[in-house]
Amino acid sequence: MDIDIEKIKKARIVLDKMANGISPIDGSRIDEESFLNDPRIIRCLFFVNEILQMTINGELECRNIDRKKLPFVITDEEKTQVVFPEYDIGVNAFSQCVNKVINPHKSKKLSGAELNKQLKKMGILGEEENEQGKKKTIVPEESVKYGIHTVLSNYNGAEYEKVVFDSNGVNFLLENLEKIMSV
Repeated sequence: MDIDIEKIKKARIVLDKMANGISPIDGSRIDEESFLNDPRIIRCLFFVNEILQMTINGELECRNIDRKKLPFVITDEEKTQVVFPEYDIGVNAFSQCVNKVINPHKSKKLSGAELNKQLKKMGILGEEENEQGKKKTIVPEESVKYGIHTVLSNYNGAEYEKVVFDSNGVNFLLENLEKIMSV
């Protein structure tokens, strides 16, 4: 069964109105004597509404979808819906913003680690090993033109260089996301 998220969103609107005592047909109050004003029915409507929202958010496991086997897919329309913060962000923050708009029934979630790995394969990011054998991600000189640089950051009291993307970098990632993830 193919899940039509738009139909589910419309069904949620209808159920929400009914659960709140409003006729979805004409917007009038539902008659006090109607079975739709029974508290048991109202609780049921709110419950089903919550299940539909979880389905839309991809929070429910669907038996017919193995999310691990799904490819990463983002449509042009979804790209226009992604909202990024006004400041420089790392790959994990970028991935979180993208994951808010992709259809979880058609695409696996984007992970910062996987995005980082793909950017390294393309040579946009690099990796170096220190004396202790610990690897760190670096920004090759030529990648600065993509809007990628490092900033000094702090995690649990330890300073490190964090790779971040400015607005140009974010736009570069978003515009080339399918290509990057298919390398």
